[in-house]
Amino acid sequence: MGPVYKPEYYEFLYEKSSRNRILVTAKTLFASLGYDNTSTAVIARNAGTSESQLMKHFGGKAGLLETIFTEGWNKINAQLEECFKTAENLSAKLSCIPTVALSNLDQDLELKTLVLLEAHRMRDVARTAPLESGYGRFLAMVDREIERSVAENEFRKPVPAWPLRSALVGMVEGCIRDQVLGARANFPAGFSSEDCRALFSRFIDTVVSGAPAQHIGAQS
Repeated sequence: MGPVYKPEYYEFLYEKSSRNRILVTAKTLFASLGYDNTSTAVIARNAGTSESQLMKHFGGKAGLLETIFTEGWNKINAQLEECFKTAENLSAKLSCIPTVALSNLDQDLELKTLVLLEAHRMRDVARTAPLESGYGRFLAMVDREIERSVAENEFRKPVPAWPLRSALVGMVEGCIRDQVLGARANFPAGFSSEDCRALFSRFIDTVVSGAPAQHIGAQS
């Protein structure tokens, strides 16, 4: 297969380093063609550089993909940390998780696509090297905040920390999955990230308050 994106389409990148050209080009190709279908030769050619430069900066295709994930999640992590610091109450603090993650991924649709398509690779690095993985650090930040709130009895009723983290992160990832599938494969998912955030807010308020869930269609 010949190149899909020609170097001249990335003229704005030529003011940057070869590392950045490779990084941005690879993210576009991975998101459009898939990780397995994109060779280092195609990436280097479309970035206007050599495979040796790719190997020098990233060590190979796997290192390149992980750098894309880590730099994306590092940006999310910095904003999440600030959101945690400025949140006025526990509900607002927990709402930082879906709000910050979804707003950033909505602004970077290629990263959002990769979070779906290559999530297993992202999670594998988070499992084996959590301190080096941006996604691993994201999970650790969420765990620390929830565990601190549990320890300080901020929830009105006891809440298990890890299942709550799994619920919050799982809802975010489920929203991302269906939105990407809707855009790429006509999956029935005609909703916005704002719709997701509104639903997450109701879930979080219920967990924080300890109020019993109201069943849809329940008789009064």
